[in-house]
Amino acid sequence: PRCTILAAFSGGVLSGFACGPMELVMIQQQRFGGSIVFTPARIVSSFGVLALGRGTTMSCGREGLYTAGVLGMCPVFTEKLETRGLATGNSAKMLASIAAGTIAATCSHPMDTIKSCIQGDLEKSKYTSQLSTARVLYAEGGAGRFFTGWSYRTGRMILAVAIMNECKIRLSPLIFPRHFA
Repeated sequence: PRCTILAAFSGGVLSGFACGPMELVMIQQQRFGGSIVFTPARIVSSFGVLALGRGTTMSCGREGLYTAGVLGMCPVFTEKLETRGLATGNSAKMLASIAAGTIAATCSHPMDTIKSCIQGDLEKSKYTSQLSTARVLYAEGGAGRFFTGWSYRTGRMILAVAIMNECKIRLSPLIFPRHFA
């Protein structure tokens, strides 16, 4: 079980290196408009190429925890529920999705909040670094400020965990038949 969760976490961390810059461009497009080509060009010309990496550390952490929930914790929890006779079949999968989704969302939400703030403020007028952003957020609303939007994100994550795990269960034998012979 530990290896399954760790492997999922590691894959998520690696995906954060792609997600971070893409989400930065998306957030900048939401704030200022612009195309998929113009926005990165504007960022680089105004702030330098390294600005595309702003928030990537938080993105890697968030993606690692999210993927640990989706691909790691959910199947492990499902197996534990079934082997202990607490639930079977779809009930076990749904309970595992609720638990894994809630844990992953709760653990990753502060990183997502910090990431979104610093990626929206490339000028560094309010959020200058990850640590200073955490301090600003805490001053604005205590620990609860890191969890703004938690209930919506958690609900969405529970559904995503359930859907993605069901897809994994059904599609893996079709895509990799030699591993399921």
